[in-house]
Amino acid sequence: MSELKGEPNAGPDWEVAQAGASHVRYQVLAFACALAVVTYVHRIGFAVGAPAIGETHGLSQSQIGYLMLAFQAAYGIFQVPGGLLGDRLGGRRVLTFLVLGWSALVGAVALAAFLPQQMFLPFAYLLLLRFCFGMFQAGGFPTLGRVIADWMPNTERGIAQGSIWMFSRWGGALIPFLLAWLFRVWGSWPIPFLLIAGLGFLWCGAFWPWFRDDPDQMPQVNRLERKIIEAGRGKSQGAPTRVPWQKMLGSTSVWSLCLMYGFTGFSGNFFTTMLPLFLTKQRHLSPGEVAWLSALPLAGGSLACILGGTASDWAIRRFGNRKWGRRYVGLIGLGLAGPALLAVNRAESVWLLAVLLTAAFSFNDLTMGPAWASCADIGERYAGTLSGAMNMISALAGGAGAIMVGYLFDQGRPELVFMIFAGAYVLAAICWLGVDVTRRLTDPPLEENLGFGSQA
Repeated sequence: MSELKGEPNAGPDWEVAQAGASHVRYQVLAFACALAVVTYVHRIGFAVGAPAIGETHGLSQSQIGYLMLAFQAAYGIFQVPGGLLGDRLGGRRVLTFLVLGWSALVGAVALAAFLPQQMFLPFAYLLLLRFCFGMFQAGGFPTLGRVIADWMPNTERGIAQGSIWMFSRWGGALIPFLLAWLFRVWGSWPIPFLLIAGLGFLWCGAFWPWFRDDPDQMPQVNRLERKIIEAGRGKSQGAPTRVPWQKMLGSTSVWSLCLMYGFTGFSGNFFTTMLPLFLTKQRHLSPGEVAWLSALPLAGGSLACILGGTASDWAIRRFGNRKWGRRYVGLIGLGLAGPALLAVNRAESVWLLAVLLTAAFSFNDLTMGPAWASCADIGERYAGTLSGAMNMISALAGGAGAIMVGYLFDQGRPELVFMIFAGAYVLAAICWLGVDVTRRLTDPPLEENLGFGSQA
């Protein structure tokens, strides 16, 4: 068999290599998907349990809002430091440290039950926990981005990232029903929080002994799988020495990718933060209807995540064009999300509202796989740092969107919310035109790069 070089395509050599290769990278992906479930179970679990916690300690809705803001602020601020740490120290050490840390903080929520109920102390304690929780969770997905860059070939990064985000949506959709059941079984909220915290410790117990950052360090990975993983990537893929900040800040692709994800987060975070409030206060739906209409968009989004990543990778293999293979899915998805969300203003029946909300978030999530795969394509050994920068912009924009939603709801202008969100989706779609994954941060300067081209 001839050596695999350049962009991997579905040719005879590639098919032979796939047939004889080990498949350890898919086991790595399975660990990443399991962590995505744990991440969202822990993240959304607090939002689900917040009413019960607030009732125990007499917290107002404004105080609960500040608890959510504490997480969002820390999550945005520590994205880049978390990704940079993943690039420097590797996914094995950083992910284990982060998951152990945030799992302990989830368990520590249960200790709030022992604090005096009518004092400021419970609120201050929970505020500190939520900020620290956001700080630890901030580095999770950026570091997973670096793991995907190290372990997956270019033509499988889209479906890999799509799979990770699909499982995260499943975790977010299932935790309301899981916690409701645990609350009924135990009759209170502290023990359920201790139980879901244990999921993170179990994941670390399986991940740390087995995983290695470099495929060359795992004897289960045979030569053919190493060739598949290495095909089509930049010349240097080892541990980074110093982040090329000047090159990153001067990259049109980096700015376009971050702005695209910022506009997407500005609108998309509505579904994971403010949607229940809209359904309850603006549409006056029953608790049962609110539960299902809050879960349906996440369920639809989970399928869209894997579909978007698969479609992106298929286009690259089929047409050999990585630039447009990453672009077109995001362009289509975000271009359709805007009109679907705008139509919510016209939805009078519950079933039509459910269809439009699910469609809008599903179109939103078509871009998840290509977006995070683009971080791996452009950043390679700096994929964690770039993923952190992209997710930081999204988190901060999402916080701004939540503030806007609350203000406009108070002003009785919910229709304006969806008009603004639809416009943000259009801007996000346009930003995809500036993303060129063939221009990598690890490539030498253009004058030194003549003859080392990749397909546009």
